[in-house]
Amino acid sequence: MNKEITVQEIQSKIIKLPGRPPAMLDRDLAEIYGTASKRVNEAAKRNPRRFPHDFRFQLTKEETETLRSQNATFQWLQGVKYLPWGYAREGCNMMSACLETPIAVDRSVFIMRAFSAMEAQAWTPPGGQMSFEQLETALKCYKVSLEILELLLSLKKSVARPVANDMTRDIVGVDLMDFIYPYLFSAPKNPEVFSFPVEDGDEEDALIFFVIEWRQRYGEKPVSSRELCGMIDDEGVPMDLGTGGGHSRKIRLGKMLAKLAGREIGDHRIVDAGKRKGVRVWRLENI
Repeated sequence: MNKEITVQEIQSKIIKLPGRPPAMLDRDLAEIYGTASKRVNEAAKRNPRRFPHDFRFQLTKEETETLRSQNATFQWLQGVKYLPWGYAREGCNMMSACLETPIAVDRSVFIMRAFSAMEAQAWTPPGGQMSFEQLETALKCYKVSLEILELLLSLKKSVARPVANDMTRDIVGVDLMDFIYPYLFSAPKNPEVFSFPVEDGDEEDALIFFVIEWRQRYGEKPVSSRELCGMIDDEGVPMDLGTGGGHSRKIRLGKMLAKLAGREIGDHRIVDAGKRKGVRVWRLENI
């Protein structure tokens, strides 16, 4: 049975080095994904186009020594015979798709939340406080983003809210959900708490939101239902895939995509793109 792991545990393994993006070391990432660091690095080597230098980088001897000497968590580096590899947020997410194991897919969600929590801390001053001016700017940006989404795409608020929050984060560097959350709950962020349920008659809006996130993350490249399930969890897309583990949810989404194939959603069409390594893949096509 796989050991339970928390967002806080994962966050403690994220490294920050000068001039480098926040990242996780290969051994720690492999442990979380239930495999060996050798397999993780081999998967990255087999898929070089998926791991550009800003997704994956090898630490220098000096960086390795600094990390080992300054943080007790990484004392294990003293015994390694190679320079470890660091996987940035995007690299960790890409690795879950390369491994395609249920534990990797499920735990990639926790890893994404750990990185998001660290990003949220980056824009708040020491002590976790935000000035009134920062909050006011973020709220104004959120309000304008929400109005634009409702006006241009005719999205209902239940669907437009998470998109407006993402736009606010990208524009002013403030994630309002991550800021407000600690004041409401003391437990780690629960996807069921911060989901945006689809109200009666909102199914079309949910599909539009799904396609918007799909287009932003993957463009028109073919993707599997497993990758899209991960996206749904990461971004809080309001699609009901039922209960159960990642495998059953992937199957349900695959059946849903088969029914949606050829249907126009917004300015895109979902297309059956055949198979990749024996797995059915789908892509978006501009109308």
